[in-house]
Amino acid sequence: MVDLTVFWFMLPVCIGIATLAMLTGIGGTAMLTPLLILGFPLFGLPILTPGEAIGMALLTEFFGFTSGLIGYHRARLIDYNVGKKLLVVSIPTIIVFSLLSQSIPITVLLAAYGIMMAILASYILITAAGNVRNRELTTLPKSAERIPRKAESIVERVIHARNGQVYKYKVCDQRRGFLITGVGAAMTGLISVGLGELVMPNLVKRCKIPIAVSAATSVFIIAITVLVGSIVAIFALAQQGGLESIPWGLVLYTAPGAAIGGQIGAKWQGKFSSHIMERVIGILFAVIAVAFLSRTVLALM
Repeated sequence: MVDLTVFWFMLPVCIGIATLAMLTGIGGTAMLTPLLILGFPLFGLPILTPGEAIGMALLTEFFGFTSGLIGYHRARLIDYNVGKKLLVVSIPTIIVFSLLSQSIPITVLLAAYGIMMAILASYILITAAGNVRNRELTTLPKSAERIPRKAESIVERVIHARNGQVYKYKVCDQRRGFLITGVGAAMTGLISVGLGELVMPNLVKRCKIPIAVSAATSVFIIAITVLVGSIVAIFALAQQGGLESIPWGLVLYTAPGAAIGGQIGAKWQGKFSSHIMERVIGILFAVIAVAFLSRTVLALM
């Protein structure tokens, strides 16, 4: 029988994580997975394997992004044409790497997570001044304008938003976009983080797609991709230990917490300095990287 009292504290925790994720555009799994893997043992809570933690984090992220996806769909800001093309790459990639994450040795996963977080911390801290994830921006940052357009399509895309705003642009050649999306999906399937941090900057900086449309389209891509990844992870866990091996008592609190936090973050969007928020996230990721790499060294010793 599922104990419904063990993980009650994860409701407010996930509300906070999802709110911060929505404010910064950074995937909430980047903060949730370290808590599940490193934090739970410190407080004497049930220990999750990396595979269980990654699967639960992906499922939680899906619920958080779904609320945003519904809002963007109603606002008519999603470029489904671009999104579907990138999903052709992200879906099969996350399926393969979600399955791999269940069989890779724990020390390898810990090391991979630490290295990835170190890379993301460096990337965020270096590019914070040219942030492209602030959905309230109406013009492209200078950092995006400096990147030349690559092989734009001849046909112009036109998005008619519900508020009457019309967005016109020509999508750039997506060969590099496919590679970037594939790398992000692989890392997301393997360690639950990467896709959200790579997709939107690619759409904004390389393709010069308006920020509002890029944000909406990236949420569409991430939501569908992490849903597939979480289903694959849950299926793999069930195959190994049955449905009772899945921590449903955890999902009971993380899923609604992510949905609530997503709504709060959307309402607070633009009220905090995106530059400061990204600096804070970059430093947090650096601390997480050190923690995971230290844990890896200890495991090897």
